[in-house]
Amino acid sequence: MKILVVANMYPTQQNPSSGIFIKKVTEKLSNEAEFDVHLWKLCEGNKYLAYLHFYFLFIFKLIVVRPDLVYCHFISHTGALGWLAKKLFGSKLVLNAHGSDIMNSIKKQERFFKLNQYLLSHADLVITPSQFLKNIILSHFSVEGSRLFVSPSGGVAISEQEKTKSKEKSTRLKLGFVGRLIPMKGIDTIISALKSSEGIELKVAGGGEYSSIYNELKTNVELIYYGEIPQSELDSLYNDIDLLLFPTKFEESLGLTPLEAMAHSVPVVACDMGAVSEYVHHGKTGYLIAKDNASQLNKCIEHFRSMPTAEKVAMGKQAYQTAKKYEEVSVHQALKSRLSAL
Repeated sequence: MKILVVANMYPTQQNPSSGIFIKKVTEKLSNEAEFDVHLWKLCEGNKYLAYLHFYFLFIFKLIVVRPDLVYCHFISHTGALGWLAKKLFGSKLVLNAHGSDIMNSIKKQERFFKLNQYLLSHADLVITPSQFLKNIILSHFSVEGSRLFVSPSGGVAISEQEKTKSKEKSTRLKLGFVGRLIPMKGIDTIISALKSSEGIELKVAGGGEYSSIYNELKTNVELIYYGEIPQSELDSLYNDIDLLLFPTKFEESLGLTPLEAMAHSVPVVACDMGAVSEYVHHGKTGYLIAKDNASQLNKCIEHFRSMPTAEKVAMGKQAYQTAKKYEEVSVHQALKSRLSAL
């Protein structure tokens, strides 16, 4: 089966985290003997010129490849190209919803809502990263449930050694944050929650303005800033923290970062929004707090700190067992089977 993957985001040297799961899924499909996978992605450079190239030269890629199936990521920006392939060559149309492509069209972009509705109605398969986003699509768009398939963004890597890993004892509570350093990712909530805390080490990985964190917390929190680091280097960070902070203000359609931490037996404190509650279970695999609530975040951190070691380990084990449900090999096999059935 010839598959043409169409994506308007893909990792680059300048932005190594952009569309990282798209690359992961594409490479795994490419490794399957039954699939002949081709990629059409947005070029780097001027945004407007890149999209002109992306849309207008697609027809040449289509003529050369003549795919059996077109797999489009981020529906509102790529789905029309897949629809074109279906009309011209009878290709199967697979649309992978990411989250904001659907949510923004419902809340504030009427023209994209109409476009999404049209594209979704012509898709042979619609992939969502979570049950949460699947339910959103079912409640707002005319799509049969049989054409919707949950596949959690390539899943997460889980090795056997995580089961028995142990951290060195420390008098400090080691917290972690992975993500862009912007208010919508909750970095301001973290700053407010930790302003009066003592005995805490905060490891931060992500691009953005770090000075605000440093200026606010340098006197009472030990800060370690990694900047934006490749996915391959995050394992060491997860292995060295006790608790991951994920107070995002977005309605996450999945949230791979918490799952990656949980795959290393690290519980998570997250806002009770979007798909997060599908795997962060309050008091079991971590804690759920209200959006933008620094007081609740602080209380959860202190509650975790006060727990006996055995209870912390038990919470970590439950986090790990939950993350195993998103294990990348089984996620890939399920996706492969679903695509092969089209």
